[in-house]
Amino acid sequence: MKRGTCPKCKSVDILDATPIERRADGHNSPLNVATYGDPGALIFKDARKTTLSACVCGNCGYTELYADVPTSLKP
Repeated sequence: MKRGTCPKCKSVDILDATPIERRADGHNSPLNVATYGDPGALIFKDARKTTLSACVCGNCGYTELYADVPTSLKP
């Protein structure tokens, strides 16, 4: 949808959005995604993180998520 057209309904009414996580303490924080260089480790998994952005179709609600800095997820 970054191309500006919804793949589901072909609408061009595309909205930029920020996905949020509602925490138990009542605060909101940006949604993150992570990869791990050593996922089998008990500690020090070598986490690589970035926040997510979203594109939402204003017509049908179809949503796509995008990593803000995808290169930060690579080893």
